[in-house]
Amino acid sequence: MSNPLKDALNQRRAKNELRLGTTHDPKYTLVLDHDCTTPPVTVITGTERECEDVIKNSVKKTADFRSFYRRPEEPSPSVPEAIKEQVQNLCPCDKRSQKKCLTKRFPVWRIMRKYKWRTDLPSDIVSGLTVGIMQLPQGMAYALLAELPPVVGLYMAFFPVLIYFIFGTSKHISMGTVALCSLLTGSVISRFYNPTFASTVLGTNLTNSLSDAERNISTDPSDPIEVELPNHVKFDIAASVCLLVGFVQLFMGIFRMGFITTYMSDPMIGGFTTGAAVHVGTSQVKYVFGLHIPRSDGVFQIIKTYVLIFHHIAETNVPTLIMSLVCMVIIYIIKVQINQRFKAKLKFPVPVELIVVVAGTMTSYFLNFSENYGMKIVGEIPRGLPKPSIPSLPSTSVYTADVFIIAIVAFSQCVGLAALMAKKHGYSYDANQELIAYGAGNIFGSFFSCYPYAASVSRSSVQESAGGKTQLASVFSATLVLIVIVSIGPLFQTLPNCVLASIITVALRSLFLQFLDLPRIYRTSVYDFLIWIVTFLAVVVLHVDYGILLGMLFSFFTVVIRSQRTKADNLEKLEAVQLYQDSSKFIQTGSVSGVRIIGYNSPLYYANGSLFVKQVYTLTGVIPEKKKRQAKRQLKAERIRMSQKNSTAALLPNMMSTDDSSMDRSDLIRQTIACASLMEDNLLHHIVLDLSGVSFIDSVGAKVLKQLVEDYQSVDVEVLFSNINDEVWRVMEATEFLKSYEERMYLTTDDAVDAINTKMKQANELGLILNRGSSNQMAEEDDELLTTRVSVI
Repeated sequence: MSNPLKDALNQRRAKNELRLGTTHDPKYTLVLDHDCTTPPVTVITGTERECEDVIKNSVKKTADFRSFYRRPEEPSPSVPEAIKEQVQNLCPCDKRSQKKCLTKRFPVWRIMRKYKWRTDLPSDIVSGLTVGIMQLPQGMAYALLAELPPVVGLYMAFFPVLIYFIFGTSKHISMGTVALCSLLTGSVISRFYNPTFASTVLGTNLTNSLSDAERNISTDPSDPIEVELPNHVKFDIAASVCLLVGFVQLFMGIFRMGFITTYMSDPMIGGFTTGAAVHVGTSQVKYVFGLHIPRSDGVFQIIKTYVLIFHHIAETNVPTLIMSLVCMVIIYIIKVQINQRFKAKLKFPVPVELIVVVAGTMTSYFLNFSENYGMKIVGEIPRGLPKPSIPSLPSTSVYTADVFIIAIVAFSQCVGLAALMAKKHGYSYDANQELIAYGAGNIFGSFFSCYPYAASVSRSSVQESAGGKTQLASVFSATLVLIVIVSIGPLFQTLPNCVLASIITVALRSLFLQFLDLPRIYRTSVYDFLIWIVTFLAVVVLHVDYGILLGMLFSFFTVVIRSQRTKADNLEKLEAVQLYQDSSKFIQTGSVSGVRIIGYNSPLYYANGSLFVKQVYTLTGVIPEKKKRQAKRQLKAERIRMSQKNSTAALLPNMMSTDDSSMDRSDLIRQTIACASLMEDNLLHHIVLDLSGVSFIDSVGAKVLKQLVEDYQSVDVEVLFSNINDEVWRVMEATEFLKSYEERMYLTTDDAVDAINTKMKQANELGLILNRGSSNQMAEEDDELLTTRVSVI
């Protein structure tokens, strides 16, 4: 005698197999089994094959679409082939390619070939001279920031500028000294003020003698001892840093690594530059107050510096402080209240920095500030150009990390400014060629005692607003600087250092104004706000080097956090626009009974795979393991109940009539079939994962999807996929995911839903036939036992 519960479950399993498509061309039969001898009666033959034919003609699967429309992929070149191709690109053989390569590597040829001499030349001359006037005071001031003699700033405004004119692709940026590169270079040089590092470049005997001299002139014996390095040693250190930075940038340009700046977000750069401005301002406080204190370096540099400043604040040189404040007020009034306010009416800005430098030099010369008031002045400025010399590269292990940081920071500042100017004036620039230009300029400048250079925001703005058309303007600015170096440079020997410190301090105003952007950044993105704050605090509290590294790491960390906080969405269809949207955010959406469509707008990888699975469980309301445990408990309870019923029937054979037994078993069959039908109508039977928002997956993500499919399959729920992009498909193919589940991939979500509806329609037709046959037979033979069983042959 057959088991009615088992027969009903077999019937449900047969319908599930038809719906899920797990059999191939089956034959469904309805069996009326009274004595286990009645032959099976065939009711439906090949229903699933008909269903598959309908699906094949009405919906599009991803595999079919790719096989028909996708171009065949070219095989990836081997490592030797890739190197050979790169060498051929650098050194092409045919003349046409060589000409194109030379034009690309020397953009000056392309720019000057289209140069309009009558209209562009006067504008470039005016713009170049205006920028040259700004180069003079800024160059000397920023060289002081780099712990170098001010004349180095003049060299920086000449040698690298000419190289960029030949190799650069931007027409409007002004190259030379900038505060950030000067600060980073000064940080490297000041590291050798420590007697331990100083002995590596000076020798132990000379270091000890200089340390003893420093102890004699120190105002406080408790101050840390630092060694005052000779200028030629500072030149060697700065030139070696410049040479290594040039090689790094040249290497990056040749191997097309200009994309590296994409890892430095705007909030990170904003926090970094503002924090660096705090360092720059702090380094100038001692010049403004006329204090003689050692320079601090390393972690907590700013805290150490202000401790020394407040410890020596009583030693302030009053005339120096008064002159500093006067210069700051004059520079601020003319630069901000006149140049910026009346920018549209002025043909070129008032060169207030040069005016202050000339006035300060003349006043110091006639009043003899150095001897009468103890002001620290610039000192000797050699006349003429320096002789070229090969950098000695002393103790490169001390600043290897700084070289990479300076190279990346300088490039990010330059390429951002170049992109802004190119977009504003409608021409293109090449980031990789820009790297080559910066690298070549630094390598060439290192032979003339220069340190790493970059593009200045203020000078570039002046060059553009003054009417500059091409980089020929930089040639005229360099010519003006050359005249000063060769002829009138020594006239600035009496210039007080506090004047240069005042120029730097006022120039930091634009960087400190970035604090005003914080409310807007917070409203836009909390993550960007946190990146700005963390980077700023890391730079200020720790150090510039650690700040930029921590800022980049925290930026990467926020990307991981964002992917982990991304929530899967329950998608439903908006019939009016034929789109699937989040049902919690949109109205007039419609769902399909028993089908759940889930979208995910984030990459699926090792960091968020488990979170994605939990979110799918939450949205579907079905946890496979929990459902299987419930099924086991129900089956165990049913077995116990049937066992107890059979035992009762065996003990009381005379008390139960055949008709009553048959009636109870018939009721059980009817109730089981009804419950199965009710479960089929209401319970989840399909999940569609819309992967349109998944940009990529890794091997862990593929394993997560595979496990998800298998877990739901074990509880008669099929998982389908739609909107799969090429990168996700490639990973699925590489991990052999497609080998098992290619038939579940549909081109669009509509295709997946249409396939489900077609399968459900066929399954419902089978259910009606089975139920109708059972009802007719039981109406005709009410006293007989009817069991229904669906078997797959």
